[in-house]
Amino acid sequence: MRKWTKILNAATGLASCLAMFTIFHFLVDSRSTLGSKAFELSDLEPIPEATSLPIRDTKKPLKAAIGLSDSMLVDSILNIIQNYYVDEARVGNRELMQSTLRSLREQDLLQLSMLDQENITVSRGTDRLSLKVDSNYAYEQMMRDCIRISQLLEKHKEERTPIGRVPPTGAFQLLNAMLAGLDPHSNLLAPEEYRDLRQGTEGSFGGLGVVVGMQEDVLTVIKPLPKSPASRAGVIKADRIMQIDSKSTFGTTLEDLIQYMRGEPGTRVNLFVLREGDLAPRKLSLMREIIQVDSVESKLVPSNAGDVFYASIDSFSSRTASELRDALLKAQQQSNRLAGIVLDLRSNPGGLLDQAVRVADLFLDEGRIVSTQGRSREYELAKQNLYRFDYPILILSNGDTASASEIVAGALRDHGRALVIGEPSFGKGSVQTVFELPGDQALKLTIARYFTPRGISIQNVGIMPDIWLQPIYPLKGQANLLGEYRYKGERFLDHSLDQEKLRAAGVQAHDMKAFYLNEESTGKSPDKDIPLNFALRMIQDLGSREGVPIAPERLRSSYWKASSAKLIRKMLKELNRGSEAWLAKQKKVEWAAEGEDKQLVSDKKIRFLVDLPERMSLKEGQTVRIPWRIQNTSDATLSRLSVFVTGNHDSVATTEILVGRLAAGQEAQGVLNYELKVDAKESPIRLRAGLARSGWPLVGKERNFWLDLQENQEPQYEITLQVTEEKGGRLKGVLEAGETAQVELKVKNSSQISAKQVEARMVNLAGKQLQLLGQRYSIKRLAPGESQVMKFTLKASADLVSNQLQLGVLVGSEDQLIASKTHFFISSEPGTRMSKTDINSGGGSWREN
Repeated sequence: MRKWTKILNAATGLASCLAMFTIFHFLVDSRSTLGSKAFELSDLEPIPEATSLPIRDTKKPLKAAIGLSDSMLVDSILNIIQNYYVDEARVGNRELMQSTLRSLREQDLLQLSMLDQENITVSRGTDRLSLKVDSNYAYEQMMRDCIRISQLLEKHKEERTPIGRVPPTGAFQLLNAMLAGLDPHSNLLAPEEYRDLRQGTEGSFGGLGVVVGMQEDVLTVIKPLPKSPASRAGVIKADRIMQIDSKSTFGTTLEDLIQYMRGEPGTRVNLFVLREGDLAPRKLSLMREIIQVDSVESKLVPSNAGDVFYASIDSFSSRTASELRDALLKAQQQSNRLAGIVLDLRSNPGGLLDQAVRVADLFLDEGRIVSTQGRSREYELAKQNLYRFDYPILILSNGDTASASEIVAGALRDHGRALVIGEPSFGKGSVQTVFELPGDQALKLTIARYFTPRGISIQNVGIMPDIWLQPIYPLKGQANLLGEYRYKGERFLDHSLDQEKLRAAGVQAHDMKAFYLNEESTGKSPDKDIPLNFALRMIQDLGSREGVPIAPERLRSSYWKASSAKLIRKMLKELNRGSEAWLAKQKKVEWAAEGEDKQLVSDKKIRFLVDLPERMSLKEGQTVRIPWRIQNTSDATLSRLSVFVTGNHDSVATTEILVGRLAAGQEAQGVLNYELKVDAKESPIRLRAGLARSGWPLVGKERNFWLDLQENQEPQYEITLQVTEEKGGRLKGVLEAGETAQVELKVKNSSQISAKQVEARMVNLAGKQLQLLGQRYSIKRLAPGESQVMKFTLKASADLVSNQLQLGVLVGSEDQLIASKTHFFISSEPGTRMSKTDINSGGGSWREN
């Protein structure tokens, strides 16, 4: 998923010289190689240097209406796939074309009909192609069929392209479908995706050094990075960035705004920043710089038994291992009594394999760290440790701990150097590499599987924690009490590797597991991080009994676990008791396990039924009603049952309801209401309904079905704003200091359908220099062509300092997935001029850069 630091050079290829494309093609008339630079990604074994892909010879030149460059792109990528993909048997000519056609059908790009196993018709609209994919299917025929299908996709590409986006070429669509049919991590990267990939793994980019997110449709600072232009300018957490140069941030997507802030180092950008309590947005002029993003944040946590070194690693980029090493050395200098280490890998998506290996090697002296198996087998071995970081290690994980993070956790646990606390990890046990393509594009391809030092594959299953802590969120209602984005791991991705080998290894029989009430999510207890506190208490308990530093012969995770077993079980019991009491009282759900860990009921004794057709059609924005039924055919009580529905798109959340206890011979049934707020152009959507036990999905108790979304006509609006009824001023249409005025917001339904339950909302984006009286306006119905004027009252402060005041407007109805958003600037006449000291009435200080 990320770039390695090493660059490999293929012998020949299109990327080496774009100008040679046509000449090379006709002189050699070959399947030329591609990928002059292969960036090795997270979890990857190296491709041998100076690798040259074999050149296939054909007698007849290929003539494609889609253009020579597209035909060469298809040709070259087919070559790379067949020479490097992890499963050679899956990329034979016939097998590759069959999986590609299935993927095109799943994505609703083409329709298929089969006369028999070999003769296939593909169609789009009234256009049809006949293919013969038999046991003698040759490469040249596959190539020609790919070009024909690309032409068909090219002809119809505009039909599925969102407004404002450049449609991908037919060849790009075909190749991405081909790669998606192999596994979820192989794909073509467009230039902007490849740029983001490089920046993420290099840990540097040209920008301002501020982490941002969207809050109430305005760009908001999550944190400024140390020593960055934003930090030096005085930007702090929760500041709202109202404008970037002349671009208002209100209602603009986060991705677009980030690109506005990034740019070439040395270029200047103006930010208009508003802090809570400020009189007005302040203009800050910042110079873009190369921003170095640290991937490790660390601190010392003191205790009576000795200090604990805590390090949060958010990804594995090019400097992660050195950052962690330096932080550990500094901690050793600051503390004479280090009792242990907590490595927080929660929500770490992975990164560079070499950095994962080096991080693990900081704590190992010998043995295997990871092995990779593709067309060849490679091993990464630990080296003699120059640093003595010989402390107990506890690793925190959750469902988003993936890839390189799982390599570190698996290596340290297999060697007895760490215990894993938290939730099962993501389960990505595959390896990718990236081949550069012309036009700043790239091919990301799965080339191997990786295995922990004991030869265990975590593919689809993940790293199972030694101590399983599962959060329960105190949400309103009955849904998603175990979290909103569960069941998004590797095993739930379309076409993930080794689905046939999926197993629920020891999940239900876990002897150290607790559910805990996650009060941290409510904001009432921001410091109540249960997994972290659990780890800290374990290390402190171990230090108080075993001494600091711990004796070398006791530097084994099995010993720590056994030594602290009494404390561990006490803490688990306390957590379970609290969460079970809360669920019983607040949600009327009986969640106690009643000793089920010792008396497991076979999954075969549990029947799970979903009464839905395999494929359905509905309008976007509608709620899907999913009837379910559970039957307990055993002679024992089942506990901690839940029913869930999740989807194959990142934007599609999970809905889960807790069923609780089900007595022997009984059944439970109900209807799960699943809200699917997805644009019809994302169709079709694959949903999966399943049964979980003790917070983990049961293998074989899942049901897939597909939704074809029909576009729901949404109202369109013309929105205008005018200042009227001014009181206390002298300039018409201009808001002056101390003046009160009305603004008339005119909303016209410019579409051909009625808008029902229309609501207009106005947002003050000008700070304390403007008071907005009345912020919402509701209309039951707005007919086609009908207009409605809504009046809002504005009062300008006597300390008005801006020449224009910004207002945000949202207009939406019950028929819309997303409200229409726009902004207006009202001319104003300041009564006083802004100074560097009086602008921030909310406290703090500003400095101009």
